[in-house]
Amino acid sequence: MTIISIEGASAAGKTTTSAALAIRNNALHIPEIAACWEKPEPIYPEWFFERQVDRWNMATRQEATTQVIIDIDLFQPFWYNWSFDFTLFDGQSLDFVERFYRPFISRQKIGFPDKYFILYTEEQNLRDRKANDATRLRRGFELNLKFIEPQKRYFQALNTFCPGLVCFVNSVDIESNVEQIQQELPCCSSDHRYSMELFDFMVDWLRTNQAHSHNRDE
Repeated sequence: MTIISIEGASAAGKTTTSAALAIRNNALHIPEIAACWEKPEPIYPEWFFERQVDRWNMATRQEATTQVIIDIDLFQPFWYNWSFDFTLFDGQSLDFVERFYRPFISRQKIGFPDKYFILYTEEQNLRDRKANDATRLRRGFELNLKFIEPQKRYFQALNTFCPGLVCFVNSVDIESNVEQIQQELPCCSSDHRYSMELFDFMVDWLRTNQAHSHNRDE
């Protein structure tokens, strides 16, 4: 079966779209880490990374019998930290994140989804959705707006290296999101799932490109 991952800014519709698609296809929806685990006290630097490995394990255990939808990218620590110049989380560097992930992907304990679906919309739509949704606090909403453009560039780069890996979805509403994703599912491929070439490209691209720069060498 297929393993996909749905990404996008806060209020873009990731979780609602993932849940709706799971219902439509009788698929497994793997929620974001905060919905599955409570952070330990004190928290250690690798805890978040380890939970990403756990989420991949959930996906591969079930993929033989059902489609799997991963809510938020398992490799988020790479591009999210990069989007903020590696200043968050006590300055976790690219080398630090890479050192954790590399042995896991080389042993096929974590992998890339068969396809990424990146939900996007105008910033004002995100703000309106946040204001009209009383069910979620969306802490860090303003901070997360800053990663939208870097995230787009990052996933465009991945798609250039591995054509078909990423599909950008204009998030108009949940029904249209689900329909657009549904149409793309037959085009998914798992050939790159444990590709060290893709992993190396990802790391090298993040190392040689700045998240916020007017002089970009992509």
